Amino acid sequence: MKIISKQFVLLAGLFWFTTLAGEDFYTSFARGKWDRSLWLDVKSARRNYLKKMVQLDDHIMNAVPPDLTDEVIFSKYVDSVYSCIMLRKKYGMPCEISCTMSFDHRMAPLIVLAKDVGRSAKGEPEQREHYEIILFDEGINVWHHVYNQGKPKYRRAAFLKTTFLPRKKYDLRVRVTRDRKGKYLQIECGGHIFGFMDETLPETFYVGIIGCEGRNRFYDFGIRKTDGKP
Repeated sequence: MKIISKQFVLLAGLFWFTTLAGEDFYTSFARGKWDRSLWLDVKSARRNYLKKMVQLDDHIMNAVPPDLTDEVIFSKYVDSVYSCIMLRKKYGMPCEISCTMSFDHRMAPLIVLAKDVGRSAKGEPEQREHYEIILFDEGINVWHHVYNQGKPKYRRAAFLKTTFLPRKKYDLRVRVTRDRKGKYLQIECGGHIFGFMDETLPETFYVGIIGCEGRNRFYDFGIRKTDGKP
């Protein structure tokens, strides 16, 4: 019994989240309209800080220097404005994740999908393997991040070349699904739809949003089960 108790305590300290969620979820990020306790702040393994989202009247925004222009932030502070929140409940495919978002300058609000979350050297929640579906002025990038032997690496898994406008709200939708041929990510935004197959996509995952590289605004977030068709 003593051995079991020690193992239980150790495992409890390693997990930041709760069990698999079966229900659909939706929230507005307007002031007073969302439950902050359902979300966890997560840092990037490529950065040495953890910054929380900032609350505004009808949305939240990543933490950026408040008195600087977009151009100065992008040229001098692009690596120091990363903020991420992730739902504590785990979801599974097939499902669709959606978020209404905008960027003030060039980039880069995104939806993040992570198999698990680790700890930093300071004990903070930190990204491990995950996918980033990123909206920016020249289209959408999908980056697959991995974490091997304490070192983060990443590759561009897919992309869409088009034009998205600053200070305009976009509904970014990500469908995670599978069929007898394999696993898929399908992305829809601004009238564009594209997708790709990737067998490394996790069966279950945590979801959330990241703002980085400039001022990024998030207005709502939802996740729902789908019929499984890519």
